[in-house]
Amino acid sequence: MTFDSLCFQALCWTADGELDPDDKLVLLNSLIRQATPSEQIELIQVVEQLALLQPEATLQVSNL
Repeated sequence: MTFDSLCFQALCWTADGELDPDDKLVLLNSLIRQATPSEQIELIQVVEQLALLQPEATLQVSNL
């Protein structure tokens, strides 16, 4: 996996030191686009798990 097109931005962190759920989804979306097919499957599973934990957060995955 390469990080050629990954744009870095300021990330929000929760009070307990975790990455903000919305930023987790943004980061995962960026990684999915660059991943190999087998890595994409694993990353998509993580997105699905996060979506179940954060019902108000949504992610549009495109161009796969």
